[in-house]
This record gives sequence, C-alpha cells and structure tokens, in this order.
Amino acid sequence: MNGDAWSFDTRAIHSGYTPDSDTGATNVPIYQSAGFAHDPDTLEAIFNGRQPGFYYSRTGNPTVAALEQRLTALELGRGAVCVSSGMAAIMTVFCTLAQSGDNVVVAKSLFGSTYYLFHGVIASMGIDVRFVDSTDVSGYAAALDARTRFVFLEAIGNPKLDVPDIRAIADVAHAHGIPLVVDTTFVTPYLAQSQSLGIDIVTVATTKYLCGGGLAIGGAIVDTGLFHWPNCISNSPDILKTAVGKLGELGGMAAFKKVRGTTGNSLAAQNAFLTLKGVETLSLRMDRHCSNAMAVATYLDQHPAVTVTQYPGLSTHADHAVATRQFGGRYGGMVTLRLGSKARAYAFLNALTVIQCLVNLGDAKTLAVCPRRTIYRDLTDEQATEAGVYDDLIRLSVGLESEADLIADLTQALEVL
Repeated sequence: MNGDAWSFDTRAIHSGYTPDSDTGATNVPIYQSAGFAHDPDTLEAIFNGRQPGFYYSRTGNPTVAALEQRLTALELGRGAVCVSSGMAAIMTVFCTLAQSGDNVVVAKSLFGSTYYLFHGVIASMGIDVRFVDSTDVSGYAAALDARTRFVFLEAIGNPKLDVPDIRAIADVAHAHGIPLVVDTTFVTPYLAQSQSLGIDIVTVATTKYLCGGGLAIGGAIVDTGLFHWPNCISNSPDILKTAVGKLGELGGMAAFKKVRGTTGNSLAAQNAFLTLKGVETLSLRMDRHCSNAMAVATYLDQHPAVTVTQYPGLSTHADHAVATRQFGGRYGGMVTLRLGSKARAYAFLNALTVIQCLVNLGDAKTLAVCPRRTIYRDLTDEQATEAGVYDDLIRLSVGLESEADLIADLTQALEVL
C-alpha cells in the first residue's frame, strides 16, 4: 500500500521512517551528532548534491529529516524544512523570497512576535510590509504590485480569532503569480487541507499542537507543491534564483534549506524526536481540543460576567461560515473572552486553579494569558485594537482535561469578579 494512499492518522504514525534494519527499532533514533563521517569522495558528493547524505547537523540531521518527511506526508506536499522555531520559519521565508526594494502584503491580525518581526527587523531590511485587514479580500488585491513577492496571513488570527477566506485570497495571489504563505499553527494539517485551500507555503510553530506537550521549541516550512517556482525567479533574491535555476520545482525547498544552513536556525535532533512523537497522536488530540473549546466557548458566551466571547465555532462569530467551510466543521482549541477591565481579567487569572497562566499554546494543559501587557506590550493602542488585543482580553488555549473540570474552574474564577 502506497503511503500517499494512507489516511491522515496512518501517515502521522508511519511516514518518514521504517524499522531499523540492524536493530528492528521502530522509533526514529535521536542522532545526537554534530557531524557525520564519510570517505573524501562521498563527502564531496554529498556537499555538491550528487549523493544524498548528512555531513553537519546545522545543514541536515537524520532525525530532523524524518520529521520533515512526516510533515510533507501530512500535507501531501513537495517537501518540508524544519527550523528552530515558528518565528525562524517565517524569517526563513522572508530571507528566501524577498529582498530590499520588494514588498509583501500581510494580514493585520498577527501574533505579537510576528508583528514585531515585520515592523522591526523586516522593515529595517528595506522590505515594505503592507498591512491589510485580514478578512478583506479586495484589500489584498489593492495592495499588490509588481514588486510584491508574497502574501502572508494566519489561518486563524492570533488572538483576534478572525478567519480569512484563504481560497479567495489565494486566487488573488495566484492571479499575480506570487505564492500565498499561511501560518497554520492554530489549525494544523489535520484541520486545514492546505492544497485544497490554495496555500503554496505553510509556516507552522511545531512547538504548539504538533509537538503537543509544551516540550520542544520548533518550526517548519512546507512547500505544498502548488506553486510553479520557475515563474518567480526574475527579480528574486540570488539564493532563490540560483536554486530554481538548478533544480526547477525543487528549487524553493533547496533555497529554504540553504537559508536555514547559512543562518544557523536549525532544529535540534532532540526537539525533532519529541515532535515526531507528538505528531503520532495529533488527530486524537485535535479532536479533543476542538470539542473542549466548543464546550468552553458555549459556556462563556452565556455567562453574565463575560462581556465578549470569541470562538469561530460559535454561530454568532462573524467568520463562522468561512471557518466551517475551510476547517470541516472543527474550529481549533483557541477561545478568547473579555471581562470589562484589566483588573477583572487579572483577578480571574489569579483565581484559576486548573488552568495555568502561561504564554504558550497548543499544550495538553489549558493555558490562559492576558496578552495586551505581555505579548503585545509594545503596541500602540491603535495597533492593539487592529490586532484585536485589549486590556481585558484573555486568550485561552483549551487543553485536553475533563470538560467538566475546566468549566468548574472557569465558574469558580468568574465568581470572584
């Protein structure tokens, strides 16, 4: 049976590795080695791409490669490149696809560190970042010109929880011959079928749901196989132009790997191993994250102490229909609520006993944070409002605990207000 014919669950467990021929071990080994020894001719061949192999873990490692193959299988894509974090994945895409004098079109609804990356580091590189409303399809079209190198958005905005129409935005990008890059951290390949949505390049923080236990920082870039790379090499950075000129459709992956190796943002073998183990149970965990989040959101939406509840699964959510169509009737594990003031929000957080105050997400544990004065502390009030961040807003990453216990904890915490 060909691996491409396997269901998602089977690919999540079996793709990327077969039992070791010497020992019969069924788990991917942790290749904790900085370098790999070869005879001189073989080493030369590996360096020059004439033979597959590994020579230095900054440029490639067998454990990391197994994770890359598994993520490629989950997306049914062309290839994947694993890096040191989700932020490193986004930065690698920028360094590969754009250079000084270019511009990119980006949705306003962004994770705080991503926003700072675009406003600070990317802008200082001479790349113009053009922000548009994440759900305004016409806004993307109006912002594009001949120097636009790609469009970037989050599948579900963090923490605004707005949901752009990805297929419609992909059509806009493709009409201009540029790729659509989507951060799918909130939905994972289990909820979002990237190819059917028109996504060309996926970025994801594997730290979150893919790893699943809050154990390991990591990120990945996946080429879904939709984009025709030879179309974009004119006016591209030299690293992409050279790779595509040599390798054609594989040139995008080669360029991402070259940037990873030369900037040193490689994923550690131990972190790759932990993520591989997490991926094996991704579908089971995501089903539970989604069902628990729906229960929590429904409860909070009806509670008199809560002024606003946001969750794409609620029928009252502005983007509910789009989310239903894109994610197959499942809406992820993220919920936000507003409590009227910063003081009330902090009192609520301090009263929680099961739910932990923590900036991570996608953990087995339910986590809560008030992001305005933490993750988004440097934004102006206007910028924060555009991103959907307020002093009284709490972001909940709903975990895998008992639904009844979560609601009981929320209930007692709300009673102190």
